[in-house]
Amino acid sequence: MTEMDNRASWWSRAACATADPDLFFPISHSGPAVRQVTRAKAICARCDIRRECLRYALDAGSIQGVWGGMTEAERRRLLRRQRRTGVPALSDDGARVPVRVPEAARAR
Repeated sequence: MTEMDNRASWWSRAACATADPDLFFPISHSGPAVRQVTRAKAICARCDIRRECLRYALDAGSIQGVWGGMTEAERRRLLRRQRRTGVPALSDDGARVPVRVPEAARAR
């Protein structure tokens, strides 16, 4: 199975598959965009593939929008914290999130 086939498999199970895509790509950081992000994160919170989605976004690097329940800024902070401590971050529910820090991010 290719990486693309594998990604297509988990994407098809995403809770956001039937949601309005605009929710996940707000155009600002204030006003209505804050409500959009909150609604997008609520969808992510009930998603079975949240970890795979987050891992994809972290591996992809600078990718806009809410992925795996985190905004781009939150993912950047997560990567910085992981680089600094060397310890995987904890998810909202306290479980370890096994994310791999991309090689390019480690070099920064």
